[in-house]
Amino acid sequence: MFGSSTHKLYQSNGYEYLNIKGKEPSPTFVFIHGMFGGLSNFDPLIDLLQGASIYVPKIPLYEFKRSKLNIPMLGEWLRDFINIMNIQDPILLGNSMGGHVVLEYTHKNPTKVWAQILTGSSGLLEYDFGSSFPRRKSREYLKEKANMTFYEDLADEAIVDELVEVVNSRKKILSLLKLTRSTHAYSMEDKLPQITQPTLLIWGKQDIITPPKVARQFNRLLPHSTLEFINHCGHAPMMERPESFYKLMNDFLHKINFNNHPKKHAS
Repeated sequence: MFGSSTHKLYQSNGYEYLNIKGKEPSPTFVFIHGMFGGLSNFDPLIDLLQGASIYVPKIPLYEFKRSKLNIPMLGEWLRDFINIMNIQDPILLGNSMGGHVVLEYTHKNPTKVWAQILTGSSGLLEYDFGSSFPRRKSREYLKEKANMTFYEDLADEAIVDELVEVVNSRKKILSLLKLTRSTHAYSMEDKLPQITQPTLLIWGKQDIITPPKVARQFNRLLPHSTLEFINHCGHAPMMERPESFYKLMNDFLHKINFNNHPKKHAS
């Protein structure tokens, strides 16, 4: 959703992804978008992260076998992507369902992740289109739903066009319903205390999909987490307030001694 990225799209080994080449040696970031998200969601942040090495894979939700579509399977999909791209000790960033996938991957692969950044993550509690999203609704209804993502009404007609296409496709809507139900059912609550990587939680103070109480619960359950709120901001802070997001992210990286990342000393 939300249009095409301004950065070059690569295709290989069955994956579509952005790959921004960083200065060497440089730790690698992997950004994971949400269920209704897309590659362009991270463009504002990428533009601020000068010199960073970044991968942004596109999650092909409508190409997976629907009966197997769930968070554990997406965690395996991320594992395969990281292995194929030979990404070592990444810093993972996930928004919404993408955060859920990041948490699942980190939990299953604890020695292969250096740090996490989660924003509006699912995995505990989320309010969204729900498990009974109707197949057809008016453009006004869909625009209202799309704008749940933001503090300000940023959903334009192109975004509504994409939603109209989705809700009028039986294949796509059934896939979304299957994944939505799985996402709600697959709680990370018992797994979070086992995830010990440094974790930054960046939350929109006005997020109504994963509200602030959810962020505070993540903060309580993740042993080495830091929680930061951005005011006048909804469910996708890296889109709506990229400068504030970048500053918090940069401060976090310095706090955890970014220059001590293993790749910095590999030669």
